[in-house]
Amino acid sequence: MSSKYRALILSAPGSRGERHFEHGLNSVGFDSEILSVADILDYRIDLDQLCLKYKVLIVTGGNTYSSVLGGGKMFAIKMQHLFRWNLLKFAERGGLVLGVGTGFQALLHMNVFGDDFTLRINESAQTESRWVKAVPIGNRCIWLKEMGTIELPLNQKDTEFVIEPGAFVEAKGKIERLGLACLKTGEQEKIIGLCDPSGRIFGLTPHPEYFLNWTNAEDWFMNPTRAAAPGQGYAIFENAAKYCEQ
Repeated sequence: MSSKYRALILSAPGSRGERHFEHGLNSVGFDSEILSVADILDYRIDLDQLCLKYKVLIVTGGNTYSSVLGGGKMFAIKMQHLFRWNLLKFAERGGLVLGVGTGFQALLHMNVFGDDFTLRINESAQTESRWVKAVPIGNRCIWLKEMGTIELPLNQKDTEFVIEPGAFVEAKGKIERLGLACLKTGEQEKIIGLCDPSGRIFGLTPHPEYFLNWTNAEDWFMNPTRAAAPGQGYAIFENAAKYCEQ
């Protein structure tokens, strides 16, 4: 794939993983760049400019703005009210959006999936640092196209996906119409990713940018013959590239 499609990696105070995203996107052919919130304002990148210049938007995770208003809240305010970005319109015009960790929380705060969902702190109230397995449900999500069971690293406190009780029936029906990823833990299924109805906006709690190569896996040495193989995070970025090539 030639580098004719550009990707914007949005950075903010406390965010992390930008260089990993840049490496992953460039490795599948994107021309990616990292811009901070201040850069967006300096360059006056409004919604029209965003749609004109970029095919992919990455909303990074990390402890953005020290989570002073809750995970991802300040990030969402910046995008929605300071930049005046409408990510649903960006997707309508063919753009792809990926929000990871607190970036997923920012998307939830912007109501791109509706207002029935949120992420809350997990039961242990501790940062969960482990690998999780998830199964994509539905075939609508472009980012997860033709992927089976996914294993990705998780490093976050806010990992419990919640459906507001008052809208439970309606929300469950909505989820069934979306492409999403579920994590089955014992008798429970936990949702760790959600895709909007267009298939273009995807948020998830684990971090695909940290599994670009097989040697990133915690147990890669159990199968050393696969040391040169790409990781499943790479496959997620590759799906975005294939979509852009269509």
